[in-house]
Amino acid sequence: MKFGELQPYRVWFDYLKTCLLDEKLNKKIDKEYYKSWNLSEIKNSTFNKWFKTHSSLFTSKGTIKIVNKITNPQAITLEIPTNFKIKEIQRTIPKILEGKVNKSTSRFNLTHQRKHIKTVALDSFLIAWKFKQKNKDKKLEDIWELTNEEIDRRQNKVLKGGKGISIQKLVEQGKLRRRKLQGIGSSNKQFGLKSGKFQKLQNKSVMISKNILKASNILENVCKGNFPGDYS
Repeated sequence: MKFGELQPYRVWFDYLKTCLLDEKLNKKIDKEYYKSWNLSEIKNSTFNKWFKTHSSLFTSKGTIKIVNKITNPQAITLEIPTNFKIKEIQRTIPKILEGKVNKSTSRFNLTHQRKHIKTVALDSFLIAWKFKQKNKDKKLEDIWELTNEEIDRRQNKVLKGGKGISIQKLVEQGKLRRRKLQGIGSSNKQFGLKSGKFQKLQNKSVMISKNILKASNILENVCKGNFPGDYS
C-alpha cells in the first residue's frame, strides 16, 4: 500500500490510540467492533509496527475477475447469467455471500473515500486537542502557537532509516505539501479591521477552537467505529 493510501489508516490509528489513553473516551470505545485490532497492543505500539501484523484488516488478497477454473482457494467463484441486470446482481450477491466471507476484514472501512480524506488537517486537529488537554489553563492563541510549533518540528524531522533527508527538504522539492495551520490573515484589510495584531490573535483563537471541536467529534466517531465520520 502506497504512502498516500496508508495515511488515513495511520491517522485513524492515532485517534483510536488517543481514545484508549483517555480515561473518559476509553469507556466509550466499541470493544466488540475493534476486537480484531488488538487494542491492548495499540496502547504501546507505533502504527508502523502494529500495521505489519494487522494490514489484512484493510487489504484483500487477489482481485475480482472472470475465471474458467478455480485459481484461488481462498476465493468464492460465482456463476452469473449474462442477461442479469446490474441492480439484480447487486441485490442478490450479498444474500449469497452471507456467512461465507470474513466480516472482520470487510467492516473496517473509512466513512469517506480515502482520496478525499484530508489527513493533514485531521492530524493537526488532534495535535491541537492534545495540547488543550495538557494545557487547560492556556489561552487558545497559545494553543495555536504550540500546535504550529509541533507541526514545524515534525516538518523538519529527519526521515527515519533514510538518507538524512528532512520532510522540509521534500516540501522544498515539491514532493510533499507544507503542513501549516490555515486561517491567519496576511492583511488586516481582509477583515476590515484597523488592528492587524488583534485580528490575528482573534483569528487564531477562533480557528484553533474549531479545530479542537472537530477533533473531539472525530474522537467520538472513532469510539463508535467511524473514521472520520461527520465532524463539522
